Amino acid sequence: MTGSEAGVARLGFGDFVARARAAGDLVVQPRMGMADPPQMRDGLVATRYADAVTVGTLTLDSYTRTGDLAAARRALAEGVGLNGYPIATHSADTTRAVLRGVAGARFPVQVRHGSAMPEHIVRALLAAGLDATEGGPVSYCLPYSRTPLREAVDHWRRSCELLASAAEFGARPHLETFGGCLMGQLCPPSLLIAVSVLEALFFRQHGLRGISLSYAQQADARQDEEALTVLGRLAAELLPDVDHHVVLYAYMGVFPRTPGGARLLLEDAARLAVRAGAARLLVKTTAEAHRIPTVEENVQALETAAAAAAEERARLSRSPHGLAGPQAGDTGIEAEARALIGAVLDLDADIGRALVRAFAAGYLDVPYCLHPDNAGRARSSLGPDGRLHWSGVGSMPIAGLTDGGPRPPILGSAGLLSALSHVQRTYDARAAERLPTAGRGNPPPAAAQGSPPRTAPRLPAHAAPPLSGTPAAPRTPAPYDVHATTRVGTHHAMTTDGPTAPAPIPDPGRHLTAPATRSALRIQHRLLAAAREFLCEQGFTELLPPVIGPVTDPGSRGSKQVDVDFYGHRYKLMTSAILYKQASLLAFDKIFCVAPNVRLEPLETAGTSRHLAEFHQLDVEMAGASRDDAVRLVEELVVHMVDSVVRELPKDFAELGRDIGAFTELLKGSFGRMRHAEAVAELQELGHPQSQDAELDWTGEALLSAQRDRPFFVTDYPKGSRGFYDREHPEQPGLLRNFDLIAAEGYGELCSGSQRTNDYAEIVTRMRETGENPQKYRWYLDLVREGVPGSAGFGIGVERLTRYVAGLDAVWQASAFPKLAGVVSP
Repeated sequence: MTGSEAGVARLGFGDFVARARAAGDLVVQPRMGMADPPQMRDGLVATRYADAVTVGTLTLDSYTRTGDLAAARRALAEGVGLNGYPIATHSADTTRAVLRGVAGARFPVQVRHGSAMPEHIVRALLAAGLDATEGGPVSYCLPYSRTPLREAVDHWRRSCELLASAAEFGARPHLETFGGCLMGQLCPPSLLIAVSVLEALFFRQHGLRGISLSYAQQADARQDEEALTVLGRLAAELLPDVDHHVVLYAYMGVFPRTPGGARLLLEDAARLAVRAGAARLLVKTTAEAHRIPTVEENVQALETAAAAAAEERARLSRSPHGLAGPQAGDTGIEAEARALIGAVLDLDADIGRALVRAFAAGYLDVPYCLHPDNAGRARSSLGPDGRLHWSGVGSMPIAGLTDGGPRPPILGSAGLLSALSHVQRTYDARAAERLPTAGRGNPPPAAAQGSPPRTAPRLPAHAAPPLSGTPAAPRTPAPYDVHATTRVGTHHAMTTDGPTAPAPIPDPGRHLTAPATRSALRIQHRLLAAAREFLCEQGFTELLPPVIGPVTDPGSRGSKQVDVDFYGHRYKLMTSAILYKQASLLAFDKIFCVAPNVRLEPLETAGTSRHLAEFHQLDVEMAGASRDDAVRLVEELVVHMVDSVVRELPKDFAELGRDIGAFTELLKGSFGRMRHAEAVAELQELGHPQSQDAELDWTGEALLSAQRDRPFFVTDYPKGSRGFYDREHPEQPGLLRNFDLIAAEGYGELCSGSQRTNDYAEIVTRMRETGENPQKYRWYLDLVREGVPGSAGFGIGVERLTRYVAGLDAVWQASAFPKLAGVVSP
């Protein structure tokens, strides 16, 4: 959503996680970043359609993280591999193309980066239409850089305020703390909790109201469960006015080397998340100890974690304690965390200055961290059971808070190395115990030794359109679906030179049984039922339209007609019922129908999220009516339909994550209006090259749509841009008495209509002007000569209206058996 008029908030990253948690699902997320845009898109597609509740990740490269964008540009130009996605080097258009049709309300994408100075990253992600990221002024400074902490705090202050400003334009920005990880291992939980909470309070102080608090899995499940419980409790207490959740990171230290050990550790992380109430889990893969994982390995990790979480939830539901599980013990973690947080907050009302002072005084001190601003006096050790303890607390205000007996000795070099590999040894040993005896001691499989699997990444049956072309697809430019790719808070022309390939269609069984499909189709059913109620009350008669005929509407831009052999005669499948609607007025003055249409759209439309080769229209026609009469009827009809479905199907909107607040302005009626010439002028001001002599192109429609929070009409298209049946304006020759209704929020056109001409000579002249042979339309012209009345009418795209009302990513999701250009499907 862009522009100052876009005031309706859309659902965001935190909303998605909250809905999943309410439904009893753990959200799982990969760490994934590839420099090549098509590969990055393929990774997101595979993540979205994994057999799990997932969110996507764009993990950035090291050059972008450190702000060395010149090096990133050189690497891309020279074809040098990068270890992540260079979001600030690729154009915003490129990133929007990566996200188009993939990212959305049901699949939010987060940017992960590791930067102590992330302003350039925040600007780039906002430009691409994203609003979720992570990090923090402490956690992305001390472990990851040599940037002075004071400078990092200042950079993060500006970055938080920049990200928070996206809320002014309808976004729901979300920021995740990294403070629950720090060095990844050997940091006792109380300090992880304290830094995570303090960074969350810093984010809140600088405008963020969507925050997640992190904690990294350590070496003892009971200690981690206690820590996560404490983190959730403190977040609820200290962030009461913030939408927040807890995110668990699968172990961030030295990882098991065997696939079995890595899988066991990941499964334990998922079970821990369920028991301790974390809403989201960042996974790791079986390749973690050896190399960057493939997309397929990431998907396997997501599905492994989701399955383990589901099993744990089922186990807890059968236990005497229920889903809450047994009460976590109290070993003093909460007391220490509260003491650390309180000591910092007492230093200064400004949390950024308080953090700087706390590290200078040693009140916060990260074990084994070599950053110059870290005191370096605190030390930790690992007990035989994996529990973390303080060997020395330095100046931190937690001495004597727990009655744990004498502190363990400070680790020497050999002890430190042993502690660092404790988890790896433990889980590899557990995995070995599960192997058949004959298999023990064998070398790990090729994937574990550093050779990636030779199989291609698994793509699901209902994956979104790929960015790159395929042999079956022409390499032609395609327009953007701006709904999925809007830049927040700016006016920005969005076009792409990238190729588009037809999108895979889900197999009917999976598509039809998906809860989102069922909700969308119930909404569609209610919309049509409400339309019938309204029109019948207004005196309209419903007719059944023909499916084939000797001719059909020639005015369908860019699409081809389908020929049918009708007993030796060439007939057409209907692309529109327009000619038959007008003819039907010989029987009734006011008619409507729900008409099937088939248009062989250009192949590039498969990637626009707005086109189907087979679709339905709610067609309406009124004898003796004007264009303005039709506009008023459309307005009243759409308000009635949307009001009915909003009132009657709240559960389906909740299932789809569609915020019904988006319809506040619509339900007031009085849609906006602008003439075609005004629309062209606005688009040209936005930098979009819209012709003044043609229909608004798809990108232009979406750009105008993205600027508004209610539907609006565009009227008075130029002669030659529409069919021969639209009446020319008697006082303004060259303009037609027609209109389009365009939805808000970037969804584009919903409806087209016009006042029709019934003058025989004018129709024949217009046919010839548009290159049509009047002889083909003999039956229609004969009826016009006999007295077809003048009329006005319109057609509403049923699937497009359903997509808009239900908040769907693509129009095919509003069809039970979707047909996309170039895609063979049932």
